[in-house]
Amino acid sequence: MRELLHAGEPERAATLLGRPPEVEGTVVRGDGRGRELGFPTANLDVPKDLLVPPDGVYAGAARDRRAAVSIGTNPHFDGVERRVEAHLLDFDGDLYGQRLVVEIWSLLLEQHRFGSLEELVAAIDADVDQTRGSVRPG
Repeated sequence: MRELLHAGEPERAATLLGRPPEVEGTVVRGDGRGRELGFPTANLDVPKDLLVPPDGVYAGAARDRRAAVSIGTNPHFDGVERRVEAHLLDFDGDLYGQRLVVEIWSLLLEQHRFGSLEELVAAIDADVDQTRGSVRPG
């Protein structure tokens, strides 16, 4: 199962587990860019030794809501710190300081830098649409 998650195959890992793999951590303040772009995210402070899938955008869920989950360094903004950020669809609330468990369902997009901020926002919008139509594996 660990090998499948490292390889970016959460659907196959879910088949073996009988449920989707999860990433969990405490919600901490990020840079606030997601909110500025219209897609607020819950930034997870995950333990360094936690098994996390490869960098990319994943469909998933948290708190009984679908979530578009970004794992990586935010290359569009020259980020260097690897982060796990979840945009909970149709959620508007304060999760700071709370423990959040995020299911990882399927890889939507590999991490990369976009040519413009408009391209980034369009890609996030497409990721949210794909997440709405995603099916929970397992």
